[in-house]
Amino acid sequence: MNLTHSSEPVTDKVDVILKKVEQDRHISSYEIAEELGIDHKTVLTLLKKATYTKKLDICIPQELTERNLTNRLLICNSLVKHYEIELFLKRLTVSDKKWITCDTNVRKRS
Repeated sequence: MNLTHSSEPVTDKVDVILKKVEQDRHISSYEIAEELGIDHKTVLTLLKKATYTKKLDICIPQELTERNLTNRLLICNSLVKHYEIELFLKRLTVSDKKWITCDTNVRKRS
């Protein structure tokens, strides 16, 4: 393993990192860091700044496709129309990463 770091600024390596990801979507950030002689966390930071994210073990751009955008709009419109009929949003409690429904109906035992 080569632990020597080059004197080339890390920002100059952004293009090299992105090229490596384009060539092999399954390449790990550890492999990139080792090949370029830079810190692993630096590779992660640069990929994040370039809006890349890891999904299903593949590094992909975090941009939505036209189809994703269309689907998102259709779903939002559907939810707005549904909300006009039934005020379901008042029953939702939104936390950091969880959505919990709150049923305020009291059930009576017979």
